[in-house]
Amino acid sequence: MKTHYFKALAAVLVVVVVGLAIGCSSDSSSEQKKQNSGTNTQTATETRAPSPSPATATPETEVIFQNFNVAAVANGPTSPTKFTITAGRRISLIQDYHWNSAKGKTPGTIGLQAEDGTIYGPWQAEGSPGQGGVPDAYWTSHPNAEIPAGTYTVVDSDPATWARNSGTNGAGMTMVYAVK
Repeated sequence: MKTHYFKALAAVLVVVVVGLAIGCSSDSSSEQKKQNSGTNTQTATETRAPSPSPATATPETEVIFQNFNVAAVANGPTSPTKFTITAGRRISLIQDYHWNSAKGKTPGTIGLQAEDGTIYGPWQAEGSPGQGGVPDAYWTSHPNAEIPAGTYTVVDSDPATWARNSGTNGAGMTMVYAVK
């Protein structure tokens, strides 16, 4: 049963990441579509920008960092969540996972800290349901912020409920998108 679940969840994650990477068009009826495998741990959500007005276009984005995986999670990262970019980027979305023993957590903020100590954000996150309807398991912020090349640590306002596991090497589960 677990093997079937993990294979199904891995397939969902691949579909979501590939779909976002190729710049799927927005769904005008909602900002998010939940991909759900129908079992009991976690799922992926596909976060989309609102439909653009006729005068503007939504820029294409790509995943520049992600450490989500299908293994069981625990709360409270034991190591920092870091990523490096080699050129300046406009960060369009950051999503952290707060399974919190199937309780979720009211969204707080997500920020980035550069190696030199410069803080970008924090930005207010919006919550969306996780597996089985767990409220506010996914925290999503839309920074629309330009950051220079460098190494960044993701700063979550509630690390005690931020999910981590051995697949993340103890770092908090995060996805970061930037404009192409």
